[in-house]
Amino acid sequence: MTTLGKTLFVSLSLAALIAGTLVLRSEPEQAAHAQLTAAQRAEMQPAAKPADPPKATVPPADDDQKIPDWDEPENGSGS
Repeated sequence: MTTLGKTLFVSLSLAALIAGTLVLRSEPEQAAHAQLTAAQRAEMQPAAKPADPPKATVPPADDDQKIPDWDEPENGSGS
């Protein structure tokens, strides 16, 4: 048997196995859903509201606070 023949044999075998499984598969049973009473429906809460996205903050005005200018070279005396 050649490689092509072996490949075809395996492919057809798998196809037959899958087809047989699908044909013999039993139908799923329909589950009976329980009915809610009026009191149970009254207790149900509405869906939770999604959280609001974070708000953008406004940076403080720079009118009062000034950052000191550190571009001056030190003179070596430590002051």
